[in-house]
Amino acid sequence: MMLLKRSCIVATTLLMGMAFTHQAVAAIALDRTRVIFNGAEKSISLNVSNQNKDLPYLAQGWMENENGERIESPLIVLPPIQRIEPGDKSQIKVQSLPDIAKLPQDRESVFYFNLREIPPRSNKPNVLQIALQTRIKLFYRPASIYASQTDLTNPWQEQITLTKKGDRFEVNNPTPYYVTLVDGLTSLKGKKLGWL
Repeated sequence: MMLLKRSCIVATTLLMGMAFTHQAVAAIALDRTRVIFNGAEKSISLNVSNQNKDLPYLAQGWMENENGERIESPLIVLPPIQRIEPGDKSQIKVQSLPDIAKLPQDRESVFYFNLREIPPRSNKPNVLQIALQTRIKLFYRPASIYASQTDLTNPWQEQITLTKKGDRFEVNNPTPYYVTLVDGLTSLKGKKLGWL
């Protein structure tokens, strides 16, 4: 009986706790989940918006290399920090620097674009403020690997192979592009693999 009573109290507490929890929603939002930086261009603009209708936020942006280390070259974020008024939109530019020529020109290079929202200082005591951060992949695609008419007749996606090795699958990507596999479908009847 005591165990049943304790279980009911725990269940009720959990349900009430879930009912009163607030979901963390970023005030500063990006317009995309990944970026392809065309090597023929000098920069690319990203749209950001302040989803909060009451408070201004600072938006701080920076670049990281594939190892997650902050970098100042060959790509830079301009402006590195800006104020966005409630409900307003703005742009952040990712600019290439001369060192971009040192990147491999026969394949894509991956970087990370980071955007941190900085909330205004609260005038209330004992307030916990959390600065949310968005991190997305940025692929630098050299102009030399952009698809030509010949490439359109033999798409690079068809060059990717999937081989079963025991209880695992091995993906072979001989292309110069980074590929994000979302889902793979196979058939027991030996039909072609379908990518989703």
